[in-house]
Amino acid sequence: MSETAPGFAEVMAHFAFDAPWYGLLLLAAAFYAVAWVRVRSERPRVPPGWGRLAAFMLGLALIFVATQSPLEHYGNQLLWVDFGGMLLLTMIAPPLLLLGSPLTLAFRASGPRGRARLRRFYRGRPMRIVAMPIASWLIFAVVTYAWQFTGLTEEAAANVFVRDVQQLSLLAVSLLFWWPALCADPVAWRMNHPLRVLYVAVEMTHKGLFGGMFLSLNTPVHETLAANLPAWAPSAMMDQRLAILVLWVGGSLVFLVALAAIAVSWIRYEARQSARVDRRLDALREARRQRARALGGVAERP
Repeated sequence: MSETAPGFAEVMAHFAFDAPWYGLLLLAAAFYAVAWVRVRSERPRVPPGWGRLAAFMLGLALIFVATQSPLEHYGNQLLWVDFGGMLLLTMIAPPLLLLGSPLTLAFRASGPRGRARLRRFYRGRPMRIVAMPIASWLIFAVVTYAWQFTGLTEEAAANVFVRDVQQLSLLAVSLLFWWPALCADPVAWRMNHPLRVLYVAVEMTHKGLFGGMFLSLNTPVHETLAANLPAWAPSAMMDQRLAILVLWVGGSLVFLVALAAIAVSWIRYEARQSARVDRRLDALREARRQRARALGGVAERP
């Protein structure tokens, strides 16, 4: 095994070609693009924004990077690279996909039958159970920890099928976690802004405490990966600490951005509510003035 780190050309030569992932990503991009163009042409008065299209496509691009780029190849050798891919799949790509409002776009692009099916999907009992904020938080925590800090990590590094299952499950539970937090689409359990801030802040604190605990360990958690590190790689403990820092620091930054976005949305919501109340009060005052004028006119008649 070479003791020198691979160069740029060697790194870029390790793009994967996993047909199911290519098909899934291309289908998602095609369906979203077709629906987006259709809604813009049929409903030009309230068209879907370019920002939502960019967010959704960027999310798909990051999933491609996490699953098909050299990040995937070297993630089976280095823990910190593997956790970098997990960061993309769990903390960055899912919020971008949801900010594209795919469910809302599907509602607008579908006919009556399609809208009825979509309504049954997100209002049905199974989705109401798993999308409950407490349930989605627990599912996200259990699945991510199971893949990150158990022997499943070594199994995924050695088996392509298990690796695909790992990446798909991480993406699914992350979408489930971020769905009620962002509320960019209809959701069975819609939290108000204070609860959404608490929901994200609790997960941020929880991840920080857990990351700090693992950062303090003095023995490798994944012994198989530690024993088979490339000759040019850092030591096993350095690799593990870098992995925790990538996931901890990167995830904390994402959580801070999410909290800021929710806070801005909260301020805008309160401003809209205040403007709506002011309009109603103005209309009520105007109605009272008109009534007073009308009564005054009646009293002044001879």
